[in-house]
Amino acid sequence: MAATRLSLLALTMPFLVTVVYSERRGFRATMIRAEKAINFTQASRKSHERMSLLASRLDAASSSGPVSTYTQAPLQVDSEGFEFNMEFSIGTPPQTLTAIADTGSELTWVKCGACSNCTPLGSPYRPDTSTSFSTLPCSDRLCGALSASVRTCGSGGAVCEYTYHYGLELDAHRYTRGHLGNETFTLGGEAVPGIAFGCTTMSEGIYGASSGIVGLGRGRLSIVSQLKAGEFSYCLSDTSTTSPLLFGSLADMTGDGVQSTPLLAAGTYYAVNLEHISIGADTTIGPGTSFYGTLLDSGTTLTFLAEPFYTFARAVVLNQTTLPRVADRHGSEACFQAPGGDWRDFPGMVLHFDGAEMVLPATSCFAEAEDGVVCWIVLRSPSLSIIGNIMQRNYQIRYDDEEAVVSFKPANCDNL
Repeated sequence: MAATRLSLLALTMPFLVTVVYSERRGFRATMIRAEKAINFTQASRKSHERMSLLASRLDAASSSGPVSTYTQAPLQVDSEGFEFNMEFSIGTPPQTLTAIADTGSELTWVKCGACSNCTPLGSPYRPDTSTSFSTLPCSDRLCGALSASVRTCGSGGAVCEYTYHYGLELDAHRYTRGHLGNETFTLGGEAVPGIAFGCTTMSEGIYGASSGIVGLGRGRLSIVSQLKAGEFSYCLSDTSTTSPLLFGSLADMTGDGVQSTPLLAAGTYYAVNLEHISIGADTTIGPGTSFYGTLLDSGTTLTFLAEPFYTFARAVVLNQTTLPRVADRHGSEACFQAPGGDWRDFPGMVLHFDGAEMVLPATSCFAEAEDGVVCWIVLRSPSLSIIGNIMQRNYQIRYDDEEAVVSFKPANCDNL
């Protein structure tokens, strides 16, 4: 893979949402996790799949050739693990749907009409029963926001059509296809007219029980951009299945402990620079200025470090953990016999970003892989480093595209 100074933030977590607007155009959402316990086997498999797909997309985006039609951020959503659903309404009268909220996607789309053979398996939106629906023509500026590789114009330019493919290669059995529409979105009782979205009439190979995707990326089609929210934050709780998602003015972070790191230029994605890490009393230095940017991704459960960073860090973990080692488990190369579950036997970590530090307790760095066996949640990556959602727990993390920063602070997520 070609060396790249950026990485992507592809937040692929659907959310059940209740929204309250403030005077400065802010609203609150609730992220509801389907599963509370971590299944280490499933988490490792799905995290590896997502890492591979993100790395492939980053490679395609950074190549000198034309961007292909499968450059929409990949989806890894099924009925296993930590899935969340977002509830909202479209149309007049409102039709309630659920969709996956994804910072790696720009386009919001839902299944439209009968769509009898479409995936995912959630209920479709029916535009023929809405008095506020209209199609967008190819001349509309938001149609122009679609990549030329995914956009086509039918009916003499009267209809802006799209086809997104997902996966490591052009996969004829993993795609969504439809046309852009304009509609009223209702969020927590607040109706917002004039939102452009994808009305999907054909889709395949996209798993889950939702009706589509809500795009939270940085592009013009993003729901964040269309709502003029400018910023959003989330806080992943380790004690509750619900976590807050805040938009606009409600995402503001104040008080002691707030730190910020620059948001790198990465198209519609969010990327930061991880300079080095500390494990216990030792500091592990990354490979200098050529080290890739790092993905903060709530859609990946475990964490990945690129080489040679990973090898340095693993050696420190093995040196500082005195418990008996056991055979590797599910991609983790640092597993230990720990029948008592005493977290004082494991070192914590500090992530040193450009201008900011995230201090992590051992419970955010290790997880029980099976009875009596605890493993380091950091896995080896050939190219792309990703800070997964276990390491992000109990921090409020805010993404501000206008100021080009990512900010965070320790927080009791249940009380936000």
